[in-house]
Amino acid sequence: MAGTAPNVSNDEYRMLLQLETSLLVWFRTSLALMGFGFVIARFGLFLREIAQANQVSVDPHPWLTQANTIAGTGLIVVGIVVLLIAVWNHQQVVDRSHRGELVLPSRWSLSVIVSVLLAALGMGLAIYLALV
Repeated sequence: MAGTAPNVSNDEYRMLLQLETSLLVWFRTSLALMGFGFVIARFGLFLREIAQANQVSVDPHPWLTQANTIAGTGLIVVGIVVLLIAVWNHQQVVDRSHRGELVLPSRWSLSVIVSVLLAALGMGLAIYLALV
């Protein structure tokens, strides 16, 4: 009969739903990274506009504007890369589960790599704020 789905066990169905949930969590994470990157990249512009609206004189710092733009753009790129890797990992795990070959993830999973990158960014920002 056309259009009928193969019979799957309750555990297999739950696992597939958990895989979909995991992909949506990575989707949210990548959106947050991209949004935060956009905010960082454009925050200086926002502050200049607020100062201009209040008729306050502000000395521009071109190096700071460029640093904001680079850091923000970098976070946007990291968000895009995280999303692409998450989709690729999701497809690999779903394909393996259909073949009955479940493999544990490596020690350097996407979660660990993103956490290390964000910790490095946080340390860089903390050092910057301490020095300025």
